[in-house]
Amino acid sequence: MKDHPFKITDLNGFELEIDNLQLAIMQADDYRHYRHFDPQFQNADERLQAYWEDVYQKLIQL
Repeated sequence: MKDHPFKITDLNGFELEIDNLQLAIMQADDYRHYRHFDPQFQNADERLQAYWEDVYQKLIQL
């Protein structure tokens, strides 16, 4: 086990520390598929999907 957590930088430029990589990958994978039923949230859903897709891709690269 690593002494230091993994780190990634999100799309907003914030550094995220990852203590449990496997759990983080599972959560990001779930979040990147979430959508609202109400179509008025389409723009927000697209931004969130892009954010979580980016996080997911960075996590699996670790």
